[in-house]
Amino acid sequence: MKPKRSIDRQWLLWLSSVIIIWMIVWAAFATATSNEQAVRLKKEAAEREAYLADSVVTLLFAGDVMGHEPQWRVAYDPTTGTYDYHDCFRYVEPYVSRADLALANLEVTLAGPPYTSYPCFSSPDALLYALDDAGFDVLFTANNHVLDHGQSGLERTIQMLDSVGMLHAGSYVDTMSRDTTYPLVVDVRGLKVGFLNMTYGTNGLKTKAPNMVNKMDTAEVIRDFKRLEELGVDLKVVFIHWGNEYQLQADRYQCHYASFLVRHGADLIIGGHPHVSQDADTLYAPDGHPVVVYYSMGNVVSNQRRHNTNGGIMVQAEVNRFTGRVISTHYIPYYVHRGYIHGKNQFYVVPTIPYINNRYDFRLPYRDSVALVTVHRAMTERLKDFIPIFADDFEIEDQ
Repeated sequence: MKPKRSIDRQWLLWLSSVIIIWMIVWAAFATATSNEQAVRLKKEAAEREAYLADSVVTLLFAGDVMGHEPQWRVAYDPTTGTYDYHDCFRYVEPYVSRADLALANLEVTLAGPPYTSYPCFSSPDALLYALDDAGFDVLFTANNHVLDHGQSGLERTIQMLDSVGMLHAGSYVDTMSRDTTYPLVVDVRGLKVGFLNMTYGTNGLKTKAPNMVNKMDTAEVIRDFKRLEELGVDLKVVFIHWGNEYQLQADRYQCHYASFLVRHGADLIIGGHPHVSQDADTLYAPDGHPVVVYYSMGNVVSNQRRHNTNGGIMVQAEVNRFTGRVISTHYIPYYVHRGYIHGKNQFYVVPTIPYINNRYDFRLPYRDSVALVTVHRAMTERLKDFIPIFADDFEIEDQ
């Protein structure tokens, strides 16, 4: 019996050794497989991220660029005799410059000196240079102040826009220039985007021939949509000047006209003029795809200080460049600070979310800080069904 017990022990030792060796081999194989799988998954994620980045085009829209007298007075440097607005846009430049295409409403003329404020605006050319350097690619000019300085003001504004290579739409020297450049079509990384721009009116001022200003003429707008179809654009965007000033909700006519635009082909509608940010909505095209309408973004920069006029939003639209469909939209709330930041007096466009996250980057006075938070809460409440951009991607430069 003893020899048998010895054999059993040897057999058990052998079996244990086999099991241990098998476990070691399996663990090594599993580790290698796991590492290979991790590398493969990481590579697939990177490829997917690169594909998504390549397939998405970002359009950034800003509201009304105003030019009141206090703005050009603080922009003036008496030592050089020149104007400089660059600091106005310092804190929103990261949003603007990273967009594939950035657009805004130029609600002043560049009629040359002497510079004038409300009710007839003419701002220094330096305002245009600052917008250009901040990264804006397109400025729209169909608004109620486009004729503030008559024919000469309209034509000089266009000349200045052309001189810096700024794309523009809304007003024209003559019929020929409108026919050859409107609707505005921009190729954005292979996505063919068509823009329509129009205004409800020009403060009672008549356009002097041969100049032209786009109005909300339904027959003309229908023809412009048909022209976009002929041009084969992938996305149709309407940038429109409408609504009642200082009203926080879109009025009945804005809603009615938005439905008209959607029926005739609009894929995205961006509005301005009320000098406050209004609500937004999602309508549906005849084929069922959603069309987002931001009724008013408010002022980009101005001297208006009454409640709700001292802030606004920018809108970022993400578009699939292969299908031409708007994937999503987000908004960027901001506050216009009139005063000093880091020792320099200016009108600063301050994004509210980065400020709330880190107030020391801006160091606003307490009164302005309270006003900023109040404006932020009001805007985000009005747009509670839409999503803001959280600015963790951006670092505010402490200058």
